[in-house]
Amino acid sequence: MSNRTGACSCKATRYKLTEDPMFTHVCHCSICKRHTGTAFVTHVFIEAEYITLEQGQVEAVDGQTGSGGDHLVYRCPDCQSALYSHYGGNRKIALVKGGTLDDPGSVTPGAHLWVEAKVPWIDIPPNVPAFSQNYVAAEVWPAAALERRKKGGWG
Repeated sequence: MSNRTGACSCKATRYKLTEDPMFTHVCHCSICKRHTGTAFVTHVFIEAEYITLEQGQVEAVDGQTGSGGDHLVYRCPDCQSALYSHYGGNRKIALVKGGTLDDPGSVTPGAHLWVEAKVPWIDIPPNVPAFSQNYVAAEVWPAAALERRKKGGWG
């Protein structure tokens, strides 16, 4: 069970993760940078059923992906902070934006992807797998996380 909480920048929308995340990765692609206005995004994978809105609401906004696939970004309607996303039409698994957690340090990245596009002043720790583009989850995620991912429809 998780006690992680988070909020948008204006704090009108607050959420709680009621279970521990499946996996966390850091994406350095140009699209994620533009979506978040940062040098990278931390994606915290969790089943959508384990995200509870404690206050406020979210609105779904169509987002761009490198593949051209479906991507809904859930934002606070007041400040438009991106709180989480659904990719590829799968609404059962969400990618929480790690920077919106009250304690972003409570999650540790298991991988970095699209490092070919990372800004040069970011150093990736040598003990964390890094991929020039995407990775194969079955080769990186722990077995228990892969099982949860499979149950969530992302076999």
